Amino acid sequence: MEQLGRTLTFVGVALAASALGAAAGMLYAPSSGREMRRRLRRRVDEESGALLKKGHRAMEDAADYLNDQFHEQTRRLRRAMTA
Repeated sequence: MEQLGRTLTFVGVALAASALGAAAGMLYAPSSGREMRRRLRRRVDEESGALLKKGHRAMEDAADYLNDQFHEQTRRLRRAMTA
């Protein structure tokens, strides 16, 4: 579970850094205000979609891990009860 937490932290930091870098790059690029807002909106939509996908994957991984742990502990308990 600790590994999952570290992975989620890494993914979150990486996505935040990439979004900030993209926004900073767009702000320094010469273009009109309307064009800049359109580009920023499109980029935010792309990044939020990627973040949602990664979040769903992390939740699936966590559910799989917890399910595996539950079954392992149940197996151990049954073995201890029959011993």
